[in-house]
Amino acid sequence: MNKVPRTEFGKFSHFFPCQATIVTSHHEGQDNAMAVAWHMPISAEPALYGVGISPDKLSHKMITASRQFGVNFMPFKSLELVAATGGPSGKSIDKLKAYNIKKDKPVKTSVPILTEAYASFECVLEDEMVYGDHSLFVGRVVVVHQLTEAFDEANALNVYLETPVFYMGKDRYLEIKEFNIRHMDRNATANQLIRKYQS
Repeated sequence: MNKVPRTEFGKFSHFFPCQATIVTSHHEGQDNAMAVAWHMPISAEPALYGVGISPDKLSHKMITASRQFGVNFMPFKSLELVAATGGPSGKSIDKLKAYNIKKDKPVKTSVPILTEAYASFECVLEDEMVYGDHSLFVGRVVVVHQLTEAFDEANALNVYLETPVFYMGKDRYLEIKEFNIRHMDRNATANQLIRKYQS
């Protein structure tokens, strides 16, 4: 292995691939949808979820004004939709109409819930902080919409039924055709490594 430490590393993208989502927003009668790969769970109890969005995006303005947003987890069969929502700005095009995006009715917010998503969160804005060139919107998840057959009893996704969209950066997406899911008990694995390196 030949790893090289760099303090000048160009575009900050070494964390890819990341699962791509579509973040939805609604304000004053207008809907918007935007592909977002920078997102993360922040807390389980209460359920908090964060999305990173640049201030120059229409979604940023709409979330700030409405104090709510949706996070839609899309299957790979919806790849074209994910890519398209990351293209033209909602300032110049009504993406839901232009791309014929089907939506389900939200329960506690006004954000579009995308029919093609295997899971969607309705989020109410709890906090917003600016970090460098992006804002981190932290939402309290108030409703989870999920495709029942896509999840097991523990709410783990059946990736053989619904494969997520993984973004590689620079308009590239990772298509996974085969899976090898391994269960690694964390404590048993830790003990195994301890025994291995102590012997």
